[in-house]
Amino acid sequence: MDRRTFLVSLTPLVAGCFGGRRSQSTDDPAATDTVEPTPTATPEPTATPTATATPEPEASAAATELIGSVQDQLTEAVYVYTGGVSGDLLSVTADTESFRAREVLLRLGGVQRSLAEAEAEATTDDQRATVESLDTVQRFLTQATDAQSWLIDGHDALSEAYNDIDDGDLDAAETGIETAETAAEEVDDPMAIVRDEMNAASAAVLDVMDETEYENKVSQLASEAEALSTLAGEADEIRNGVSMIERARDEVVDDRTDRAADTADRAYGVLSDVEDRLDELLDDLPGRADAFEEIADDMRYLASRSADDADTIYERYA
Repeated sequence: MDRRTFLVSLTPLVAGCFGGRRSQSTDDPAATDTVEPTPTATPEPTATPTATATPEPEASAAATELIGSVQDQLTEAVYVYTGGVSGDLLSVTADTESFRAREVLLRLGGVQRSLAEAEAEATTDDQRATVESLDTVQRFLTQATDAQSWLIDGHDALSEAYNDIDDGDLDAAETGIETAETAAEEVDDPMAIVRDEMNAASAAVLDVMDETEYENKVSQLASEAEALSTLAGEADEIRNGVSMIERARDEVVDDRTDRAADTADRAYGVLSDVEDRLDELLDDLPGRADAFEEIADDMRYLASRSADDADTIYERYA
């Protein structure tokens, strides 16, 4: 083939090929299309599921029955405490002649077993709170019974000691005074528990008592404990003063009149001081300690009379 003829026939093919490539060249700004970015959709926030409250469990029928039984048993214990006359705990004082402490404690022992069962069966907060309040009342009555017993024992011992001193039996009086002092010491433990470990509001769990009566009973026990402790000490001082009077009389018999006068003078000082302190005590007797008013007045009279006896000896032989 002629070379010229070949080039002529090739030209249209070459031209078409390069023309297509140029139309796509980026050198020509007019030929370049701007590509817009595809907008990205913002995802919707995932909704937080609403917490479902845990339903309160149903009250246990077994616990309800046991709670009612405990309330009945505690009410019965209160009536045994008061002698069955009423539910008024304040009616029992240190000078109560018949207090059935053992029977009260037997009732409360049964309550303790029922409380343990009720606690095991309780399913709701209300039931558990009621059981806790009943337990507090049970412990209060137990400690109050213990304290009441010691106060009654102490009051009786003081009365016996007074009679023994009045009769001149100072050895028997010493035994009675020691019993009263022991009672005054022993009452401290139950009183500390009642004051420091218990909640008066728990009393509302029983119909037979309330918070006010609970607090008043604690006040009564505390006042009587204070009076017992004070009077036991004063009884010992009276016994000591009367003992010195007897010694002075013996010294007179032995013709030691100077010594007798000195002994009688010391006895007078002891006994007149006791009389003054008992005057003050009776003028300001601790609240709700009325049970000790009579014995305190008797002791004051005994101290005053004995002081006069001592003064007579002193005046005669000084």
